[in-house]
Amino acid sequence: MQKFHLSLQRETAEAGQVVEAPGLFGAIWPVQGTLSIEGNGTDAPDGTEFLQGRKHIRALDGSATWLRFCLGEAAPTSADLLLHQEIEIEEERVLLRLDTVTFPPGANAWRHIHPGPGIRHLLQGELALEADDHAATMRAGDSWFEAAESPVKATASDTAPKTGFVRFMVLPTALLGQPSIRILNAQDAAKPRLQVTRRHLDQVVRLPSG
Repeated sequence: MQKFHLSLQRETAEAGQVVEAPGLFGAIWPVQGTLSIEGNGTDAPDGTEFLQGRKHIRALDGSATWLRFCLGEAAPTSADLLLHQEIEIEEERVLLRLDTVTFPPGANAWRHIHPGPGIRHLLQGELALEADDHAATMRAGDSWFEAAESPVKATASDTAPKTGFVRFMVLPTALLGQPSIRILNAQDAAKPRLQVTRRHLDQVVRLPSG
């Protein structure tokens, strides 16, 4: 079992400015503007990017803002840090997933679990979370961590036109291309699912040993 660090940073650069992005692996979620990432291949149509190793991110054609999710061996120290969580990983190879979940007004993600830890960031709307030991309401701009196999129910605001978050998770490789959610109650699992999940990046990686 090895210790790693999951983190989320919101970074901004002016036109032509370069931001260094350290870490083992990561993912970019563009918020505003156009980015160029040193050494990366073809850009995804939606602007998301998978990162491996230390990269340099440059803002093009004006200022740019992005969210950078990171899996690293050291705790981040940036002033742009939104959230950080130390995790333990036993497997040598894992699946890193960046996806989005969007809810219509009042929709529920019934009490469920995911088999890997992850960081979420609410992009719009409002989301009420009910875990076994706490409850919280997330609003646009808030970030939170969910541990592996941690039961939670999520309920979207019934007044916001749309509620949605972006999520970065560390999952078993067997879930490549497959949903990670498991509804815990059979009656809930049989109900219509109103939220829409879209996978933007699914990348299997090998972690450094020792």
